[in-house]
Amino acid sequence: EAQLCGFLWRKRWLGQWAKQLFIVREHVLLCFRCAADLQPVLELDLRGCHVTYKAKRGKKMPHTLKVMGMAGEALVIGFQSRQQAEDWRKVWRCCS
Repeated sequence: EAQLCGFLWRKRWLGQWAKQLFIVREHVLLCFRCAADLQPVLELDLRGCHVTYKAKRGKKMPHTLKVMGMAGEALVIGFQSRQQAEDWRKVWRCCS
């Protein structure tokens, strides 16, 4: 049972953005290339994660959340609105 899911933008190498499916299930953030994929391309345990919000005017991705995992892994996810970013941040905060 997913707590939250949606297609969001994931920052890739060299500043490129890729639209991917994100699902929060229990304490884990899962990332899939597309809805048909059975295996996630990324799994991040949200317990102990630190989440930072940034707004950037005039950029392709005006709202981002940077998720820092306990093992030092970093993930930057882009949103089209501040409200959407806040909704995801609230769920992640409850998981950590």
